[in-house]
Amino acid sequence: MADQLNCAVSVIIPVYNVAKILPRCLDSVIKQTLQNIEIICINDGSPDDCAKILQDYAQKDQRIKVISQENKGLSATRNLGLNIATGEYIFFVDSDDYLHPQALEIFYQTAIKSQAPVVVSKSYYKLGKDAVSSALFNTNNISYSVCRTPLRGLYRHRLISAVAWNKLYKASALKDFRFIEGIYFEDWPFTACFFSSIDKFALINEKLYIYNTVTPSITRSQFTIKKIHDYIVGIRYVYNYLNQKQMGQAWKIVRKNRINISLKMILSKISKSKENRDELERYFKAEYTKLAHEHLIYFSDLTLKSKFRLIRLFWHQRHN
Repeated sequence: MADQLNCAVSVIIPVYNVAKILPRCLDSVIKQTLQNIEIICINDGSPDDCAKILQDYAQKDQRIKVISQENKGLSATRNLGLNIATGEYIFFVDSDDYLHPQALEIFYQTAIKSQAPVVVSKSYYKLGKDAVSSALFNTNNISYSVCRTPLRGLYRHRLISAVAWNKLYKASALKDFRFIEGIYFEDWPFTACFFSSIDKFALINEKLYIYNTVTPSITRSQFTIKKIHDYIVGIRYVYNYLNQKQMGQAWKIVRKNRINISLKMILSKISKSKENRDELERYFKAEYTKLAHEHLIYFSDLTLKSKFRLIRLFWHQRHN
């Protein structure tokens, strides 16, 4: 059992409708070589057998804390985990993913050595349900580098990705940060704001987090007005945060790098939509125009393909 007064890492696992693969995730965390951890599992109103599975595991391992709530979404679930975590460090694991057996040990050792407020695994697998990554490392030979331009580094290394997982956070550095509740695509505003506030991060050169591509993804599901709206909520949230902190240069980096990706994603999804394309185009045209007038986005930042899609979208709406 982890010493709750001196817990090295709090692992936060939001759980929803993953009963078939939840044991794989829990087993990978329980069997970590770093044992001084607490495992906060939050059942977000899951309609399947997740609650029973969590209770069974909690009876066998006292490090596991199980909290059940009505469905509130991923952001609210993670925020609840942050509010009750007692660890010196925080690590997020999505319940359909899993960890290399030494992941937390390597993350933690690197955090201590580098004294960085966040440690990132440089690469992660995007593998199927039967993928495993269990070959043990010689922890004395684990290499890492320190990036002293965190926001640029976040977007420069594509294998890092602007997601909340595959990162070990110093808990004290996260005290002023929470996820936007009630939206899709909550990770990128969180990481954009956090990485703009720190002076460095450590980058591990090994693959420690196994990302599951079998479970249906939000980005691969039907595109809706709600999703466009939530992208824009994220844009405004990050702008307001950086503007209040007088971080104009950071906003420029986010705008040219991350927001460009968001607009590319929106335009791509709209162009591939069939049933509701006209509705999506009308909504996005209106919202894009507002953002452009407020100078929160620039046509010049877009890729050539995105420029073409945007021009075609405006032309199509004008002639319909």
